[in-house]
Amino acid sequence: MIEADAFEVRIARWPEDSLAIREVREAVFVVEQRVAAKLEWDGLDEECTHALALTADGIPVGTGRLAPDGKIGRMAVLREYRGRGIGEAILKCLLDVVRDRNLPRCYLHSQTHALGFYTRHGFVAHGPEFDEADIPHREMVLEADA
Repeated sequence: MIEADAFEVRIARWPEDSLAIREVREAVFVVEQRVAAKLEWDGLDEECTHALALTADGIPVGTGRLAPDGKIGRMAVLREYRGRGIGEAILKCLLDVVRDRNLPRCYLHSQTHALGFYTRHGFVAHGPEFDEADIPHREMVLEADA
């Protein structure tokens, strides 16, 4: 568990925490970024490890997930809670899982506006820019020995 500015970030329990995770992802991806719901809900959540950020009052404000192949994704923080270190705490929580599982590498598809965020955490951009859900992305990789 990671505490960040009166926020708790913990590994979520699926399916008990699925509604809280869904609230955050619906608000950020489906409503704010206009990602089609059928793309957002890809059927992979049950096999992933999820991190969940909650306020001291238990309000869900952020989430992210780690797939079994080492792909980090669905990183989302509600707009009004951004800039408080919640995204960083979620990422660190998921990276702890990567280390605990002794994965040789993890990777993600970063929206281009977030490249700097992931670079600060050791990720390196690979390959050309591409569109995912009509949003520009780059693949980023973090090797275990980095």
